[in-house]
Amino acid sequence: MSVLNVLHVHTRLILGGADENTLFTVNQLDRHRYRVALAVGGGSEAGMLARVAPDVEVVVIPELVREVSPGRDLAALRRLRRLMRERRFDIVHTHTAKAGILGRVAARSVSAPVIIHTLHGSTFHRALGPIEYALYWLLEKATGAFTHQLICVGEDMKQRYLAAGIASPERYAVILSGMDLSAFEAAGEMSALRRAEVRRSLGVPADAPLVGQVARLEERKGYRYFLELAEQVVHRVPGAHLVGLGAGEQHEFLRAEAARRGLAERVRFPGFRPDIAEVLAALDVVVLTSLWEGLPRVLVQAAACGVPAVTFEVEGAREVVKEGVNGFVVPSKDVAQLAERVIGLLTDSARAWRMGAAGKHLVHGGWTTDAMVHEIEKVYERLSPAGAPGEGSVSRADATSEAAS
Repeated sequence: MSVLNVLHVHTRLILGGADENTLFTVNQLDRHRYRVALAVGGGSEAGMLARVAPDVEVVVIPELVREVSPGRDLAALRRLRRLMRERRFDIVHTHTAKAGILGRVAARSVSAPVIIHTLHGSTFHRALGPIEYALYWLLEKATGAFTHQLICVGEDMKQRYLAAGIASPERYAVILSGMDLSAFEAAGEMSALRRAEVRRSLGVPADAPLVGQVARLEERKGYRYFLELAEQVVHRVPGAHLVGLGAGEQHEFLRAEAARRGLAERVRFPGFRPDIAEVLAALDVVVLTSLWEGLPRVLVQAAACGVPAVTFEVEGAREVVKEGVNGFVVPSKDVAQLAERVIGLLTDSARAWRMGAAGKHLVHGGWTTDAMVHEIEKVYERLSPAGAPGEGSVSRADATSEAAS
């Protein structure tokens, strides 16, 4: 069986769910079967790049940026085309919105045998205005027409794209987001003493009701609603505290906004924490105010820790949070209902404990990185131009013909 050349294309490798998935994939693909390269944008974080396996070739494309920038986008497209034309990759696998569009267009232009895109989140979503929504839908529709496989991190994402008319059902595969949950499961069993230490490190009293959100500090994560929630919670639950954990461009703004609202002593944004598993397990309730997602990894991690969750209705939320079992899902931007559910759990610790315990039983082997990479390899073998006999492999000519259809 020959070794396949695989190129992954990612807009920017930062600390986030989609980025972790891509990192696990490129690092864990079977080296007896795949020679792996990773093309990333110039906005990638050095710490994440340092985690890429030494035998993965990393190609940094400075012009590949998250923001819409016609000049740089065209330059990035040219660089990607040149890379693909010179290296003749057997499989091009793209991730995230910008890399997904430019990478697939470049792959199509050089007749790449197999083009795969992972949908870590929706490119067109409710938070966009009508013009932006239509533009992104059109781009996904056009590129979906020549994508051999769309990998979705959850069933919800698949159904959303199918309903929007993006590609046909047989071109979709659902592969759950892979993550190492061992640290979260262990944190869920930590002692009361250690739990108190973690809380004190956050500047929170050991016995205070504590609500937290773990998400990058950026607009799409809906922290404005988190602050509105905080106002209601601290008013109605004596001694309650809230923490927003993560790095991001809104860090200083959110700290200032919390102070402006008179919440500086009760709401904290401590930034990135490497001990995130223990921090999650030290919470009484996890919340998620994101405006759009793919599959919210933090909800899986909260379940592994044994902490109940209350989340806005976003893509993938109901695949993890079972209503009234391990948490609640409320309509997006409905802070009043979000607050009622959170306050209900803070004031009924027995119910919160039962929900947290129930969440542990919902986490299963399908969420592991090994399971995710194994399923991705099965897709590669089925579509690859040099796949094993009997596994549905396609020739270069067949794959190119299929892409044109």
